[in-house]
Amino acid sequence: MDTIARHASPEHAAMAHSAAPSGLLDGFARRELAKGYLLSTPASPHNQVLMVHSGRLRVYLAGDNRELNLSFLEPGDIYTTHTPTYVEAVVASSIWLIDTRTFAQKLATDPSVTPVMMRVMGRLLSNAVGLIEDLAFREVPARLARFLCQLAERRGLRQEHGWLVPLEFSMQDIASLLGTTRQTVSSLINQWERDGILLRQSRRSLLLPSLESLKARCSPIP
Repeated sequence: MDTIARHASPEHAAMAHSAAPSGLLDGFARRELAKGYLLSTPASPHNQVLMVHSGRLRVYLAGDNRELNLSFLEPGDIYTTHTPTYVEAVVASSIWLIDTRTFAQKLATDPSVTPVMMRVMGRLLSNAVGLIEDLAFREVPARLARFLCQLAERRGLRQEHGWLVPLEFSMQDIASLLGTTRQTVSSLINQWERDGILLRQSRRSLLLPSLESLKARCSPIP
């Protein structure tokens, strides 16, 4: 599942911006968002396309008493608000905005824009499918193990004694991604630390001594 909260580094943001096709941002307007700002809801009257310049935005569904994270957008990602989702700035963020109709015209006239859009839309679809698969076929420990394995494979740093994995989000964020409670996630991490499956390096990082041991816990329900 690729619905992992990630806070991109300044270097990542610069790389994402430099990789944007020439002319991609023509017609976009820059906008600064404060932490917690709700950019879009299912009832929003404006249909817009956004591209993240810096920070991180959360895409989620919400019911009466529950929220379900679908993805986190980071620098270089493109998303459209013409969906039945909520879009919120997790941290202070900077984005570019353009109305959907104007962006559709760009897609029709500039083929270099299409691969960028398809990449992000494909990732969001993969996120949704992975989320459904986890909720249907994996218990919470297996969901958390797979979550950490994928985080290690994508963002981890190989160390002499294992994989150093950044953990730049809260227990509540993880719980929402996995469809469980913050208390359950905290209890599992504490138990796995006692078992030697992982080690807390700081509030924002974990050390995974053996990625294979963690992968063994990712199996779906028999």
